[in-house]
Formats: sequence, C-alpha cells, structure tokens
Amino acid sequence: MSEEPQYSIPTVIQHGLHAIIRMPSEAKKIITLEKGKSINLGKFGIFDIDEIIGYPYGQTFEVLDNHKVRAIGATIYDTIDPAGDNEQEEGAEEAEATPAPESANATPIPETLSEKIDYLKKLDVQSSSDNRNIVDIGTAQSLSMEDIEELKKTASGANVGEAIIDKLIKSHETFHQKTKQSQEKYLRRKQQKFLRRFTVEYVSSSNLLQYFIEKDASKVLDMSLQSMGMLLTLGNIQPGGRYLVVDETGGLIVAAMLERMQGRGEIMVLHENEHPNHSVLTHTDYPQAMLDRMVKSINILQFFEPEEERVQFQEYTPEQLKELKSNKRTHYYRRKQNAEQINAVIDNAVSGNFHAAILATTLHLNTFLPKLIPSLGGSRPIVAYSQFKEPLVSLQIQSLSDLNLLAPTLQESRCRPYQTIPGRLHPLMTMRGGGGFLYSALKVFPLEKVQAVGRTGVKKQKIVNGEAKVVGEKNKQKETTEI
Repeated sequence: MSEEPQYSIPTVIQHGLHAIIRMPSEAKKIITLEKGKSINLGKFGIFDIDEIIGYPYGQTFEVLDNHKVRAIGATIYDTIDPAGDNEQEEGAEEAEATPAPESANATPIPETLSEKIDYLKKLDVQSSSDNRNIVDIGTAQSLSMEDIEELKKTASGANVGEAIIDKLIKSHETFHQKTKQSQEKYLRRKQQKFLRRFTVEYVSSSNLLQYFIEKDASKVLDMSLQSMGMLLTLGNIQPGGRYLVVDETGGLIVAAMLERMQGRGEIMVLHENEHPNHSVLTHTDYPQAMLDRMVKSINILQFFEPEEERVQFQEYTPEQLKELKSNKRTHYYRRKQNAEQINAVIDNAVSGNFHAAILATTLHLNTFLPKLIPSLGGSRPIVAYSQFKEPLVSLQIQSLSDLNLLAPTLQESRCRPYQTIPGRLHPLMTMRGGGGFLYSALKVFPLEKVQAVGRTGVKKQKIVNGEAKVVGEKNKQKETTEI
C-alpha cells in the first residue's frame, strides 16, 4: 500500500474553516469563518470574524462596541472570594486585577471595565454559614426588568453585562445571607445570562455530538459522548485500517473515525438509499481529496449481490467517439467514469478482510449482521450501537450459538455529572437520560472438527491381605468424540 499523507487538525482560527461558538449560556452555534463577514449572537452582540482570526481554538472573547472583540482568559469567573473580616476587605481593595493576555491587534481594555471585573472577582459582601434565614417570597430583588432594560440602553459595549450584574448584587436584599457557594452559583447564573462573551472551539466529533444532542438528539440516535468513545475503542479504530461501517447518524460516526485515522486508511460505508447521508461532514473541514480517497459508499444490493449489480458499460471505438457530438461525448465519459467507480467499489467490497464492522443503525441486526460476518478478517471486532436495549439483547442471545462469534457482550455507559466545590461533592439533580447500548463480539474461524481424547490405560487396584493388586484394566482403546 502506498504511503498516505497524514492529516493534521488545525489549531489556529483561520478564514474558510468552520468553528463552534460557545456562549456563556452553554448554547452552541456552528459558523463559517468567511472573510469580512459578521456574526450575530443575539443578545450577546455582533462581532466581525476578522477580529478573531489568528487566535488558537479555545480562546474566549468579549464583545465590545463597533463589532470589536478583545481576548480574555475565561468565559466566566469560576470563583469569587468574599471578604470575611476587615483585614480581608482591606486586602481585597488593595489587590489589583490581573489583566487577560492580549495580542498586538486586541482592543485595549477600558479602565472602567477592569474595575468592574475586579469588583466581580472579589465581591465586598459578607456571606452566611447556611441559608436558614433566607425566605424566598420573590421580593428580595428590588431591581425590576424595566431597570435592567434601561441599563442595557445606557451602558455600552462589554460594560452592559458587568453593569447589570453589579446592580443586581447591590439591589439584592438577602445576598449577604447566602452562603459562599450560593453566592458563587448566583453570580455564575447572572454571568451566563448577561455577560457578552463567547468561546471559539474546533469542530471536533465530540463537539459536533454535543451540538446535535442539544439541537436534535434523534438525528444522532440519542448517542452519548461516552457511547461514541466506547464504540470507537471497541472497534479498534486506528490509522491505516479498513472498516465496514453502517452509519445512520448523518455521518457523525464517519467523522469521528476520520478524526482517529489521521488521513490514513479506508472506510466502506454501507447504506440502504441511493446515496449515503453524510450531512454532518458538511460542518467539518476535511479536504475533499482526503474524503474521496478514504470514504467509499456502497448500497446494500451492491454489497450482497455484487455480480448482479455491476454496471455493464459498452465502450465506443475511437471512430464512434469522433462521430458523437460534444455534449453526447461528455455524457459518454461521465457514464464511463461512474461505471468504473461503482465497479471498483464493488471489487473492493468483494475482497473483504475488513478490520472491523461498526454499526449504528435501526436495521434488524439479527438478520443483517450475519451477512456481514464473512467480509471480516479473523480476530476482528464487531460493534453495534442501538438506542434501545431489546434489539441488542436478541442479537446477543442469537450470537451465543454462532461459532463464528466469540464473547458477544452487551454493555451500557453513562457518566453522571457532579457538582464539585470546595468541601462539597454531589451529583447534579437533573441530567440527560439514555445514551444508547453497545453490542460487541469478535469474529473468529472455528475448527470444523474437534476431537476430545480421554485418558487411557488406567488400571484398577484392590487391596488384598494388605497388598495392592491389579484386578482389572480399562479398555485401552481411545474413546474419541466428534463435535
């Protein structure tokens, strides 16, 4: 096999690529980084794409006036340090805020904005040891929605979010009765709602999965991040492999496999329609030449009935080609190229010896999977994903009697999010359910005949007058059993 070029994932924000915008509210948006264009983030503001070019992926920005942005250290402040006594208060007043690192083309930080940030990071308020004195009847906050809307009109640029949060805390009558952890939660919620910040992230397979889970989980068959990771690991996806794939997640599994294969190997996509659904790949930035080289598609009829589905193409002689008009000659070459591509894919599929079979489908696996087993090499994994347990349970029971499959296993992976703060650790009360189930097995070649040979020549002994004497002998003929 010829040496294939290795694909490297871009690490810097560039024109012409895609990116995921993550806002303080954790909402995500996929954008195309077109030169000279602007991105509207709704209440979080508008910014020019040219302002973020050249920064590394993962950088956080704050929206200023005139569609400008500045680079900052983080999306929101994770912790605050309330003062406990007068000495701490004096230290908080004397401490200076550490400005976020800026590049040469970043907008200078306004002095008033720096003071607001310092105030938010070190609130000059007291906290309580518990929340027992708080009675929430909806009157603790004296700031009305009309006041907030007025602040939005009077403040400008990045000062809007800080000004609103500043006013909300000062107008909260029972804020000092909250515990330190409650104050941190309150501040985080308000930052997520009002701060005009966003983070630019690379369009990785994990980010794409999280994006579609929030947008439409059924499009990716309700797959969780943990299930996708186990699917790739159990399938032993690595550079240079040849894989047989059935992907009904819009191409998400194919995108994740391409990410691990680093531009080397081959993916044979088996589909049941005229063309495979790879809509997710339109959000990625893999070169088209790499996709054409690595991703091959074949429908079910071509895979299971290759000889009947081959394209029979009658080639013209040079004399016949000269007689054709230019448009018909172009149509001839197009049909010839299509026939050659289809037949080449069929020949590739017939050759078999794939390194793994990866299935994320709603097809009936009890009848579909056995037809794929002969196309795999020896000691090769088979991994199937389903959003429901019942189809995989039935498949596992059927696989127990199949000598071509070793160790059929059914498993589920779920990771519960936890709230971790100093001195306290507990799971979040709400989380997304489901995440799907995984079936895995190993393709093997069983022996046609297995002989079990028993022990022979075992002599019996009997005690006679205190001495052991041989009184008989088992049949020395070997007993064989064919399985």
